Amino acid sequence: MRTLIRLFICGLVAVVLAACDDHDHDHEHEHEHEDPTEEACEHAADGPFQPVNAAEVDAAPAIQSYEHTRVDITLLAGADGNGGSVSFNVVEAGDYVFFLTDDVPLAFDDDSGAVEVEETAVVDLCDAVAVSHTVELAPGVVTLTFGPTDATEVGLVFEMGGEHDHE
Repeated sequence: MRTLIRLFICGLVAVVLAACDDHDHDHEHEHEHEDPTEEACEHAADGPFQPVNAAEVDAAPAIQSYEHTRVDITLLAGADGNGGSVSFNVVEAGDYVFFLTDDVPLAFDDDSGAVEVEETAVVDLCDAVAVSHTVELAPGVVTLTFGPTDATEVGLVFEMGGEHDHE
């Protein structure tokens, strides 16, 4: 009788563990090949949303903790138009894609100076995103400077290009 109970318990544990393992595998596989543009469209339209005020370059607020979030950046009024800066602390080297809700001028700078944009593309996949900029970044602080523009606010979603960990 004890042997039957042990076999039953072992079988039950094996079934429970297998069910848990399948769920985890499906969840990881689900996001493994997700397109960064699809992800950006989702977050640009549905959030979560985080308001940030742009600042002068030397006081640019950090935005790297807002991954998988639409950052709504309120721009500063200036003599030539609206603009301002935010900073981004790059932990892992690679291509990053910055998606904007409006096509406003955007420049990238790191400790060495201007960072070249590899590709700028009009986004046709959804109405929530207007344009994307792909930039290869090295670890360190990068400053994103917007403007000059007539816009008073711009939404930003950033994704690591290619495959990335989705938490």
